[in-house]
Amino acid sequence: MTDRIRFGLHSPEPDLLEVAPMLRKWRERFPDYIDGAVQARAQARRIAREIVLPGSLELDQRCAADPAYADWDLWRRLNKEKLGICILPKKIGGLGWSILGLFAALEEMVAADVSTTAFLMFNLFGPVCAFVEFAPEVCLPLLRDLVSAQSEERPLFFAWALTEPNCGTDNLNEDALATQRPSVSVKRTEGGYIVNGVKHFISNGSHAHHIVLVLPTDSERPRETFSVFHVPSSAKGFSVGRIEKKMGHRAKHTAEILFKDVFVPDRDVWEQPGRGWRHTMEVLAISTGAVGMLGVGLARGALERCISYCCNTRAGGKRLIDENWVRIEIAGMLSQIMAVRAKCLDFAVGADAMLATSLLEKPLVKAALGIVPAGLLLSEPLSALASHKNLSALVRQFKHSCVPDETVAYFKGQGGAVKVAGTDLCVDVSARVLDIVGLDGAAHEHGMEKVFRDAKVTQIYEGTNQVNLLGLFQEEIARRAGI
Repeated sequence: MTDRIRFGLHSPEPDLLEVAPMLRKWRERFPDYIDGAVQARAQARRIAREIVLPGSLELDQRCAADPAYADWDLWRRLNKEKLGICILPKKIGGLGWSILGLFAALEEMVAADVSTTAFLMFNLFGPVCAFVEFAPEVCLPLLRDLVSAQSEERPLFFAWALTEPNCGTDNLNEDALATQRPSVSVKRTEGGYIVNGVKHFISNGSHAHHIVLVLPTDSERPRETFSVFHVPSSAKGFSVGRIEKKMGHRAKHTAEILFKDVFVPDRDVWEQPGRGWRHTMEVLAISTGAVGMLGVGLARGALERCISYCCNTRAGGKRLIDENWVRIEIAGMLSQIMAVRAKCLDFAVGADAMLATSLLEKPLVKAALGIVPAGLLLSEPLSALASHKNLSALVRQFKHSCVPDETVAYFKGQGGAVKVAGTDLCVDVSARVLDIVGLDGAAHEHGMEKVFRDAKVTQIYEGTNQVNLLGLFQEEIARRAGI
C-alpha cells in the first residue's frame, strides 16, 4: 500500500467552502444552513478516514467469497454516528442534515468506499419515502421506530422495491410503462390486496424489515394504477431469495424478494392506484441527484488513489507525478470533477428549497417542532391524534400545495441530468486512472481497480442513464418546445 498524501480525503481540514466557493455567498444569508453542511462534511470525512477506509479492501474480498457476509461490527460503529437518521431533525434525535449536508457527506464517504456507504446510506430510502408521503399515520410511527432502533443499536433496514424480472427501467418511463407487463400480480380482496411475484436487484433486500413496494394493481393499465404499498418483512408469505454475487458494491447486499399470497391491508397502502407514479417520481427526483453525487465521490476516490500512487512510484528515475503528461491527465480529470460537483451542489440547494425536505422549514412545521416538547413529538398519543382522517387529509393537502406535480417533474429532469453526469464521470475517471498507473497500479492493494468495478453499476441503477436522458429531454426540451 502506498503512503497517503495530504490531499482530498487525507487533507487536514474539510474544504467544502474551498471546493464550492459559491457557498460563501449563501453563507452570508443563511449561515446555519451552510455551516450545517460544512459540519456534515467534517463528520463524514472523519468517519471515512477512521471507520470506512481502513478495512474496505479486506471487506471487498470477504464479500466476494461470501455474498451474504455483513460486517455488523462495522455497522455498529457507523450506527453510533447516527448516519441512518442523519436527515431527521435534531429535536427528535437525528443530525438535522439538509440535502446539501447529505451530498457533502456522501462525497467524503464514497471517496473512501461506496460499498460500505451504500450499505448504510441507501437505508435512507425509508425516511425519504416517509417525507415524500408526509402523512402523519405513515411518518410518525416509522420515524419513532427509526430513532429508537438507532439508540438501541438495533438494525432497522428499509428496501425500496421497484425492479422486477420483466421490468426495471421501464418503471421510470411513461411510454415504456404503458406497454410493460409486470411480473408481480396484485389482486384486490376484502380489506386490502394480495401480492404474488418477485422483485429483484433490491438493495439491502436481504436485511430489510420494511419494504416500500412499488407496482401497478392492474397489469393491463400500469400507468393508471401505479401504487405504493408498505410491507413488513414479517408478513406471512414474504421471503428472501437469491443474494446476488456482484462485481462491485459487494458490501451492500442486493437480493431478490419473494411474495407468495402476501396480504397488504388498506392501512398499508401509502399511495392509492394512480397516485403511485407521482410518489415514485418524487423519490427518484431526490435519489437520482444523490447518485450523481455518489459518482463524484467515486471519481474523486479513484483520482486520489491515482495521485497517491504516482507520488510514491518512480519510472525512469523520477516520480510519475513529476511527468507533465501525468499532471495534465490528472488536472483534466480534476476539472471534470469540479464541474459536476458544482452542479450536484446546485441541485442539492434547489432540492432543499423546493422538494420534500423543504417542508421542515415551512413556518407552520417549524412552529410545531418548536412548540411540541421533544418527548411528545414521536409519542404514540400524538401519532394517534395526528392520524385522524381529517387531519391527515389536511396535512397531505398542505404537502402537495408546497411540492406540486410541476416541481416534481422539474426536479426529476434535473436529478436525471446530475445522475448521468456524475455516473458517466466516475466510469470515465476510474478507467483513465488505470491507464496512467498500468498493471502494477491496478493491483487490488491500491484500490483503483475496486473503484473501477464499483463504478459501472451506477450508470444502471435509479434508471439507466439512457432513460434519465429521455426524462431530461421530455422536461427541458419537449415540454418547453411543444415537441
